[in-house]
Amino acid sequence: MDKQVIISVKTIIISILIALGVYVLFRLGPIIGILLIAVFIVMSMEPAVKRFMRFTFFNQPLSRSAAVITSYLILLVILAVVATFVIPPVVTESQKMIVNLSSLTKGIVLPGSAQFNLTDLLPQASKVSTGILSATISIFSNVTAFVSLLIFAVYMSLDWVNIKKNFISIFPDNLEDTVKDTLDEIEKSVGSWVRGELFLMFTVGFASFTGLAILGVRYALALGIISSITEAVPMIGPIIAGILAGIIGFSESPIKGIGAVALYILIQQLENNLLVPKVMAKVSGFRPLVILLALLVGNQFFGIIGAIVAVPMTMVGSIILKKFLRYS
Repeated sequence: MDKQVIISVKTIIISILIALGVYVLFRLGPIIGILLIAVFIVMSMEPAVKRFMRFTFFNQPLSRSAAVITSYLILLVILAVVATFVIPPVVTESQKMIVNLSSLTKGIVLPGSAQFNLTDLLPQASKVSTGILSATISIFSNVTAFVSLLIFAVYMSLDWVNIKKNFISIFPDNLEDTVKDTLDEIEKSVGSWVRGELFLMFTVGFASFTGLAILGVRYALALGIISSITEAVPMIGPIIAGILAGIIGFSESPIKGIGAVALYILIQQLENNLLVPKVMAKVSGFRPLVILLALLVGNQFFGIIGAIVAVPMTMVGSIILKKFLRYS
């Protein structure tokens, strides 16, 4: 018996609107990504803002506006110092390192009779390192996008309390407490993750730079920055940084090469067994494979901005899903 399938006009319109909405979201991916990064900055800065609000000025607590301005002024000073004294020499040294990477391998001498071929490895390592550095440099060189990002973050911070209240008011009265608890948990978790990740990146980068400088390996500053940046990519990132450091070390002498490899192994062991359990274990709770998949998916759909917001967005989705399953 034949059955007729009747699709109403309302269903067709809703389907078209959903498809159009998905298309618009995809096309506006970079802009949405900038807004999401601004939200994550706000969440990361919120503890500093609240701390300043506890200060008193003429026996009056500091207003939220003054606390926000003070917090972001300190952030701007730190960024200005980094952009003035750190970025230029890093860019110069990184460019020299990448240009000379192929020629450096000709001087590699391994102990004993060990031999291996770097022909296939070098293009990939050079490509990855160049992409990482280009993405990092573009963030700082694109002044318009960077200023827009900070402006978004400042305005959001100034009105963050009202933004959360207005968002909560959208939901029915019986769900407002649940939504509020979810937002508080997201704010705490994402803010802690951003601060923890920045701390790990700084620690690993500084330790790599210091160790390589003591060993006398060339391009120690550039390798330290690469180690810091690739720290955000689990498993693969530290391996890439270690390979580059090893290549440059072995191009100078076997002792420096072995020392560089041993240094990176030591840093990773200390990080995995000491820093990560203390700093990040209670923050994301994700295994490295989940983080890696999130980074790949984010990069595939929205490029470098998608990779930046991939892990925090995965955390947000995980928190929302847990809340939904708990109260459903």
